[in-house]
Amino acid sequence: MSNGAETTALQQPTFPLKAPGTAVVHAGPRHNPRIVSVPTRCTEHVLELAEGTDLFAALEQALTDFAVPGIMAEFVSGQFGHIDYVHPAYGPDAEHPMSFTEAFRADSPAELRHASATIGFREGTPFCHIHASWTESEGTVRGGHLLPGTLAGPFGLTIRLFALPDARLISDVDPETGFSAFAPHPVTPAHATASSSTAPDLAAAARPADSVVSRIRPGEILDEAVLAVCRNAGFDSAEVVASLGSTTGAVFTGSTAPWPAVEFTHLSGTVTGAQSTAPQFTLSGEVVDVDGEVSPGTLEPGANPVAVTFELFVRRTD
Repeated sequence: MSNGAETTALQQPTFPLKAPGTAVVHAGPRHNPRIVSVPTRCTEHVLELAEGTDLFAALEQALTDFAVPGIMAEFVSGQFGHIDYVHPAYGPDAEHPMSFTEAFRADSPAELRHASATIGFREGTPFCHIHASWTESEGTVRGGHLLPGTLAGPFGLTIRLFALPDARLISDVDPETGFSAFAPHPVTPAHATASSSTAPDLAAAARPADSVVSRIRPGEILDEAVLAVCRNAGFDSAEVVASLGSTTGAVFTGSTAPWPAVEFTHLSGTVTGAQSTAPQFTLSGEVVDVDGEVSPGTLEPGANPVAVTFELFVRRTD
């Protein structure tokens, strides 16, 4: 493929479309629990990638560099130099309404807008999942699910890493949806030994969990899931950072993006009073839809069911 989404006709739906925010029941067996969470300690690091650096290789190497079994990441600033990507597409039929486009590529430097990543393991090998948006030289905004081969641009990339020593992030094919998805697993002593090449930091190990990493399954309302994660962790005030996933279209305050799936390039927000009867929370994000359009907004409460999965990272602030 030569350049970007404008060069390829996008697949059109063969089934009736529904309103943004309408939940999808997938064809595979439904799994419980619907929210899978692992409390964990967290340390922050800044990763600077020089021009030409292979993005996937650098993020996957960070697991070894920081001796952890899982990392959540948010991109702060910089440029992409080359991008390989896909974005959401209509699936083959009403029972399988969501899919991905064929691969696109962008060959010219592009300015980062937003990006988030989950870094863990697939079949025992380091693996990462990245959603991003960017502005091309002529001002066109694009976004999607990045593929290996993506490189840092002339001004490099600055990435904020949240290293998680207590949560092993594993990507497997989900029988319910048929798509691969990351889920957190508590670190066992064997995994802790295998993940660390340095002597244990006893003081750090004694710190209580200050974060939670979660996998949110299809149909769960995103903001309600954030609140449930905070309450179950005992967090009264928290922030959402470095989170990515999909919902069934998007319902923002004052705007929407089309059903059946959008991918979030990032999700951020705050929660206060989570343990009270009147919690306050605001979530905002940016999504890429089935037309390749990029839309930002503040999420309408109670209106955004997860489409395939959501990789949620919440940090205590109280």
